[in-house]
Amino acid sequence: MVALVAALPSAWPQPAIAPPQLGFVRDGASALRPVYGVTGSFVLGSPLAGKIVSEAFSGSIGLLKTDSSLAAFDSTGKRLASINAAGGPALFAFSSGGNTALAYIPSSNSLIEWRGSVFAPVPANYDEPDTVLAIAFPTPLEAALMVQRKDTIWELDLPLGKNQAISQHALIGVRAPMLALLTGDLVYSDSHGIVVRRSDVTEVHIAAPLPASFSLQQMNQNWVLLMDLNSSAQFAIHTAPGREGFYRLPE
Repeated sequence: MVALVAALPSAWPQPAIAPPQLGFVRDGASALRPVYGVTGSFVLGSPLAGKIVSEAFSGSIGLLKTDSSLAAFDSTGKRLASINAAGGPALFAFSSGGNTALAYIPSSNSLIEWRGSVFAPVPANYDEPDTVLAIAFPTPLEAALMVQRKDTIWELDLPLGKNQAISQHALIGVRAPMLALLTGDLVYSDSHGIVVRRSDVTEVHIAAPLPASFSLQQMNQNWVLLMDLNSSAQFAIHTAPGREGFYRLPE
């Protein structure tokens, strides 16, 4: 009897252990999908939204752009709010805490801030015809635009909502495509693969066979999505210090 009672608990149904969620991606059908798994072993969840033009996720909140709107969503993919927006893609940046964000829409040269519960257009003293490659949100009162000028990328620091002068400096050695992370790190490529330039200007090089043409987007705080622009192939870049790596995602 004792042996039988002792054996009974092992026969009870065990709760399913859900794999960790690494973030969100825009798949080849332009749908928003969660990514689950651990380093080197990934699976895509079911589509949560369709006809996405651009998207990014901080680990806490995400932003997605359709051809006519901008929306915020939470870690389950549920939409929190939306606002009408000019057509085309958008660039995104998150605050250091990951709970507020900025969207830059190139077609209207406009900045829109997600303030945690509502969207608000942001006045910014920027009207130069440079190509904006990426944006950052270093402080609640400042945005940073990374722009291409001939063969050099420059960072423009814009006070938000104030008619103050724009400061700028060259990002020597950085090349497009590039991405600015909420940690202050920059991600870009070189002839051997991916470079992660830390905020203290030290660099980590990740060997990787890169597509001829690709884009970069934040998938989570420590993960970046690399999308091949000529196929449906997608890759995940792990940027956490000491755990850097490059992995292919399932299609």
